[in-house]
Amino acid sequence: MFDEKNENLGWELWKELTSTTENLGKSHTRRVSHLNLTNPQFNVLETLNSEGSMSLKDISKKLNVTGANITCVMDNLEKQNFAERIPSRTDRRIINAKMTETGKRVFNEINPLYVESITEETNNLNDDEKVQLLELLTKLKS
Repeated sequence: MFDEKNENLGWELWKELTSTTENLGKSHTRRVSHLNLTNPQFNVLETLNSEGSMSLKDISKKLNVTGANITCVMDNLEKQNFAERIPSRTDRRIINAKMTETGKRVFNEINPLYVESITEETNNLNDDEKVQLLELLTKLKS
C-alpha cells in the first residue's frame, strides 16, 4: 500500500541527514584547517593508528571510500612522510599501508584537537541524546 506520509517522512529524514552531515563536516573542516591535514587523511591515520598496518583495500572498505580515493590520500600522506606503502611479502597484488614515526607523532599531537572539534560540534546534545542518536544511526546503517 502506498503511504505518502511515510514516503515524505523518509525523504525529509534523508534531506536532514544529508544537510546535517554536510554542515558538521564543513564546520569541523574549518576548525581543523590550520592542521594542514584533510579529513580523509586524518581518517586514514586514525585507522592505521587503531588497526596497525593494513592493506589499502581493507582501509578502503573500513572507511567506505573508493580505492582511487585511498590512493590519492596515501600519495599525500607519503609526501608528508606520515605513512608509507609496503608491498606484501606473500602476494605482490597487495599493498599495505603503515604509519611512519613522523605520522605517529603528528597524529598524537592533532588527535586531541580533532576530538575537541567533534565534541564542540555535538555539544548541543546531552549524553543520552548522543547515545540514542548513535543507536538510531547504527540501526539505520544495518
